Amino acid sequence: MISSTVENYLKAFLRLEDMNKKASTSTVARQLSVADASVTDMLRKLQKGGLLEYKPYYGATLTAEGRRLALRILRRHRLIELFLHKVMGYGWEEVHDEAENLEHVVSDLFVERIDAYLGYPDKDPHGESIPDATGFRNEDLDICLLAADPGEYEVHKVVNDQPEFLAYIERESLTPGTPFQLLEKGSVHGLLKLKISGRSEPQFLGIEAAKYLYVKATGDRLDNQARRSKQRRKKSLQSGGERGESPGTSVRRASQREPARRSK
Repeated sequence: MISSTVENYLKAFLRLEDMNKKASTSTVARQLSVADASVTDMLRKLQKGGLLEYKPYYGATLTAEGRRLALRILRRHRLIELFLHKVMGYGWEEVHDEAENLEHVVSDLFVERIDAYLGYPDKDPHGESIPDATGFRNEDLDICLLAADPGEYEVHKVVNDQPEFLAYIERESLTPGTPFQLLEKGSVHGLLKLKISGRSEPQFLGIEAAKYLYVKATGDRLDNQARRSKQRRKKSLQSGGERGESPGTSVRRASQREPARRSK
């Protein structure tokens, strides 16, 4: 048994790895809203427990066992979020905090029953991949909206779980699955000019909001985006990022699913 605090730390490290960010003491402290000194103490404990590889001033990386546990708690979190949204009627902006509490107390059997009841889903309400029972996730062929060139896209996922932000994105009709055109970048004071499918007038989105939206290309740009994603993954592997799963990629269940199914 590991504590809920340890589970939250492991999930935070996985999240940072997924974003290709260095897991430094200060970065983790900001992620978890705790003091740097608290993070340093926990890093040492996790290293002693074989869950992290940690060097002062260089940051930390998950070990294979640490990643296994992190994916387990991430799976719980995202399945619970989807259950709350689909079955219990929670708004997508409400599910995160509830899932944060429930993920630490429900049984493995309960999680697997949720999984089966929902039909073994692979995305949470925000479009992020749900690990399967073995810890695998599908590779997400998406890019940050800030890195996208003008063209046709579909919103794939939103990586900010703050209720106010999610409510704003919903008002702007930029929820996962929404098709749109990126018309211009930096056209007005650094704003992105978008044209949402079905709307007659274009709209503008700030850079601060755009950095939390990940999109998938549609039409002719799809093949180019897939190629860039593969190149990023290859670069990650060559730099030593592959430790059971490469940071920044989302590898989920292979086509031959295990009997039991399937970390913002």
